Amino acid sequence: MNVTLLLALSFTGFLLLGTPVAIAIGMAAVIGMMASGLPMSYLAQTAYTAVNEFTIIAVPMFILAGALMEKGGLTARLINFSRVLVGPAPGGLATVTIVACTLFAAISGSGPATTAAIGSIMIPAMMKERYNKGFSCAITSSAGGIGVVIPPSIPMIIYGITSETSITALFLAGVVPGILLALALYVTVAIISRRKGYRALDAEPRSLRLILQKAREAIWALLAPVIILGGIYLGIFTVTEASVVAVFYALFVGIFIYRSISLDGLIDSMIYSVRITGTVMLVLVTGRIIGRLLSMFQVPQQVSGFLIGAVGDPTLLILLIVLMLIFIGMWMETLTQIIILTPLLLPVATSVGLDPIQFGIMFTIACEIGYSTPPLGVNLFVASEIGDSTVEEVSKASIPFIIAETVVLLLVAFIPDLTLALPRMLGYGV
Repeated sequence: MNVTLLLALSFTGFLLLGTPVAIAIGMAAVIGMMASGLPMSYLAQTAYTAVNEFTIIAVPMFILAGALMEKGGLTARLINFSRVLVGPAPGGLATVTIVACTLFAAISGSGPATTAAIGSIMIPAMMKERYNKGFSCAITSSAGGIGVVIPPSIPMIIYGITSETSITALFLAGVVPGILLALALYVTVAIISRRKGYRALDAEPRSLRLILQKAREAIWALLAPVIILGGIYLGIFTVTEASVVAVFYALFVGIFIYRSISLDGLIDSMIYSVRITGTVMLVLVTGRIIGRLLSMFQVPQQVSGFLIGAVGDPTLLILLIVLMLIFIGMWMETLTQIIILTPLLLPVATSVGLDPIQFGIMFTIACEIGYSTPPLGVNLFVASEIGDSTVEEVSKASIPFIIAETVVLLLVAFIPDLTLALPRMLGYGV
């Protein structure tokens, strides 16, 4: 039997048996290696090289930094600042949620973490002011996804490692699309809120004095992205070094400034980070093995050739890529799809003129949309759990936000300067 077909069938078979995705990938890789006559030592060598990269240290460090900043009280201060910044704007607390998620996204690097951190405060607040339960959870789920588009971003780091693309350039490229996503969600919230009469009942009139007061209270939280991202873009430290700086900054502020991090909180944050990192590493290792096997049998070239031959028009091919990314994102965990699909789709994307950086941001936005789409939308489950709602109810309420995010994805796909202008401006030559 063809080794490629055997890989696909065995992977699908293990998934149907309920095997965890990372294990299913690994088992399929072992079967593919045995069928192709490769020694088992190749498995160990590939696994070692997959994690023997300095950049990977950034993944657990950014996860830990986000957890510590939540425990340290930075989240609550960002929300208070967002409230006075929004004031009596349409949508009230829903708009506050978007602003708070956007600010926290520049710290956490994770969609589910952003949803949990902001949602635990904002979903009960919206429901208290009689916002629809499904709507409250849906906007938090969708806005939480911005956490992977605005840098730092764990999916961008994994894409950069997999595609051998500059992670700093990816971070720069994600800034404008991240802001566009926030604006798209705000417009959608404003339209829905005007129709349903949602507004903040206790919102104070917006004033410069109040904004400055809350900004002063949240100054340490607002400085976090400035220090972390500013250090990266100015070349003071690398992405990996920035992740360690973020951890020490979170510890310093949480322990000595806000005095909110207890020993129990520190231990909980470390346990959470280790658990998430373990999952990421397992997927990274098994995905790298599958990627090597696919490359060995020239599957990316075959897929690229087939799609280019079947769909000759570049515009249609880009639309097909967008649809594939969104559809697969509904069914596959984010990091898994990045590791498996990047070697397959990147050659197709570059063949129609998409830059690897541009494609990386498209992929990241598609993952962000996947966070809010059933059946595997992680943000959906997080938000529905916080709001004591059903996934079905939240999914239905998420449809307008998913449409808005898809529009942004299409803009990024067809307007290269939205992603490439900022990296070029700062000398990354893309």
